[in-house]
Amino acid sequence: MFSYILTTEVGLIGVLISRDFLFFYIFWEVVLIPVYFMIAQFGKFRKESVGLKFFVYTHIGSVFLLLSIFAVYTYNFDKTGVLTFEIGSLMTNSTFSYMPAFWRDFTIFGFLFAFLVKMPVFPLHSWLPDSYESAPYPATVILSGGLSLMGGLGLFGILLPVTQSLGTFVLSFLIGIGIVSLIYFALAAMMQSSLKRMMALASAASMGFVVLAFGAGGLETGYEKTLELSGGMFQIVAHGLIMAFVFSALYFIKRSTGKENIQELGGIFRETPFLASFLLAGLLASLGLPGMAGFIGEFSVLVGSFQAIGWVILFVIFGMILTASYHIWAAQRSLYGPYNENLGRIRDSGTYQTIVLGASLIVILILGIFPNLLFGLLTAYSGGL
Repeated sequence: MFSYILTTEVGLIGVLISRDFLFFYIFWEVVLIPVYFMIAQFGKFRKESVGLKFFVYTHIGSVFLLLSIFAVYTYNFDKTGVLTFEIGSLMTNSTFSYMPAFWRDFTIFGFLFAFLVKMPVFPLHSWLPDSYESAPYPATVILSGGLSLMGGLGLFGILLPVTQSLGTFVLSFLIGIGIVSLIYFALAAMMQSSLKRMMALASAASMGFVVLAFGAGGLETGYEKTLELSGGMFQIVAHGLIMAFVFSALYFIKRSTGKENIQELGGIFRETPFLASFLLAGLLASLGLPGMAGFIGEFSVLVGSFQAIGWVILFVIFGMILTASYHIWAAQRSLYGPYNENLGRIRDSGTYQTIVLGASLIVILILGIFPNLLFGLLTAYSGGL
């Protein structure tokens, strides 16, 4: 397990620092393999089929990514006579304008398909619920934080300089996909009995804000554009921190009680006040409570996107109401109320668990109270473009 986690870490760091498409793709694939084995070897149920489903979905996206890289590489060489995989040289509007319409559209589709599968968004999400629920908790943390980060990095790190080439139709389509994902995943999460599966869908729902930010930011100019794009990038970072915190708290609860279903927990605050409080804090951060990191990205996207989408913002607000509803409902049912005596005596968090969860919560609070520690850097990046 530890070798798989370290290999995944190498892949994620490589994806983040690569500015050459050849190395970017290699590290992109490096992440896929250890996560597959974590699910297939250490998963809970139907682990082989769930792992295969995860691998097939994400690998098909990788194939389209590779084809898109070769297409833009070929036409850049045809235009300039220079053989290079350097991302900054290839991902320019001039390169895309030189490509024939079919290959330009195919290249854009390939990049978007690969990135949106990783996040994921509706309707490319079918691998997500089973993979998150079946995977061991370390793999679930990597899936919710690492793979969604890769999809967001693809949008804001690869495609952002060529948003002009995407066109109004594609950007508007992405706005629609983001809003549909937010509402659909929120409705699906409300129907879950497993906290782990519910938070898996909540993770996907929050990435709807990222897709919305990218689409609306590409249509806007000036202050709104900068606010929108910065909010989307901030949301990626906040989402990774919050989901890692939530799944870690849920793991410690599962280890203490042996349960992760909402109905089977019930009133555990009486026996484990610290663990219950940490999970409650994670749920509040996930729903976007002011003062926590999740609020900053969502609020920035909400305010910035109004100029681009107008009255459609009401659907986003509806999705946020649904999100708050199922988070609070789950907290009330699993943490408070009458204690489920069938659980017997259960242990609260020890020193190690408290340090791990407390440190994560402090970072989430710091970014929520002092967002400019990160938001300022993101604003400079998006404003510079």
